[in-house]
Amino acid sequence: MKLAVPGLSVVDVDSQRTTFLAEHLAQELSDEGAQVVSSQDLAVMLGLDRQRQLMGCSGGKCITELTSTLGVDALVTGEVARLSGERFQLNLRMLDATTGQRVKTYTKRVVGFEKILDEMSKAARIFVIAGNKKFGRNSSRQNPVTSPRVEPRTPSPTQAPVAEASPLETSPEPQPDATEPPPAPAPTATVPRQPVQPTSSVRQWAWLPMAAGGVALGTGVFFFLGADAKYKELTDGEDRSIQAARAIKDSGKNQQNLARIGLSVGVTLLVTGGAMALVGGPTSLEPQVSVGQNRVSLGFAGELPW
Repeated sequence: MKLAVPGLSVVDVDSQRTTFLAEHLAQELSDEGAQVVSSQDLAVMLGLDRQRQLMGCSGGKCITELTSTLGVDALVTGEVARLSGERFQLNLRMLDATTGQRVKTYTKRVVGFEKILDEMSKAARIFVIAGNKKFGRNSSRQNPVTSPRVEPRTPSPTQAPVAEASPLETSPEPQPDATEPPPAPAPTATVPRQPVQPTSSVRQWAWLPMAAGGVALGTGVFFFLGADAKYKELTDGEDRSIQAARAIKDSGKNQQNLARIGLSVGVTLLVTGGAMALVGGPTSLEPQVSVGQNRVSLGFAGELPW
C-alpha cells in the first residue's frame, strides 16, 4: 500500500516539532509495511511552496493533484493542537486518494509530548490494517512471504518398485554320447502361486480411519474458527497495548497452524478409509503416506482385486 503524508496542521506547536511529528508519523506507517511518501519527499517532488499549500488538505482538487503526481492509494494527514500546558489534541485521518472519502480517523487527547508519539504509533497500525481492507493490500509489519496454505492434495497412486527375480543359475549338463540314445527330458516342476489368504477383509476396518478423519476435520474447523475470531479481534480498531496485540496475533497464528494440521490429517484419513472400503476383500494393497513441509500425500502400492 502506498501512502502520502503531506504534513500536519498545528496549533501552538513550534515548527521544529511540527516537522518532527510529520516525519515520525511517516516512519511509523513505513514500519507497519506501507510505502510512504513523506512531507520532505513531497517538498522535493512538488516544490516547498506547493507542499505547504497541500499540508492538512482534505479538498478534492489537492487530492486529485497528489493522486496524479504520486499514484498513492491514500493520504494521511491531521492536526496537533496544544490545549493548555502539556495537554495536546491529536486528530489524524486517512483519505481515499481517488474519492477523497475518509477511510479511517483517529482522535486522542493526551498529556505530554511523548504521548503524541505513542498515539501516532497506534494510529499507524490501525490505518494500515484499514487500508489493507479498503484497497486489497497485504502490507504488514514483518512483510512476510506468504506461505502456501496447506491444502489436501488428491492422492496419486505411486507404483511400488517391482523386484525382479534373478534367474536360477543352472550347472552345465553333460552332453550325451552320440552313440547312446538321448535321455528323456526330465519333467519340469512348477510351483503354483499360492493366493493370498487374508485373515480378515480390509473393508471391515475402513470405519476406523474414517472416524478418526472426521474427528480430525472437526478439530481443524474448530481451530480455524478460533483463528478467524482472533483476526477479527485484532482488526476491530480498539485501543490496546502492543503486548496485548502481539498476544492476540500469536494465539491466532497457533490456532491457524493447528487448523491446517487438523484439516490435512482429517482429509488423509478419510481418503484412506474410503480406499479401504472401495477395494475391500482380499487384496495386497499397501498404503504409503508422504509428509512434506507444505503437503501431505497418500498413495497405494500393490495389486487391485479386479
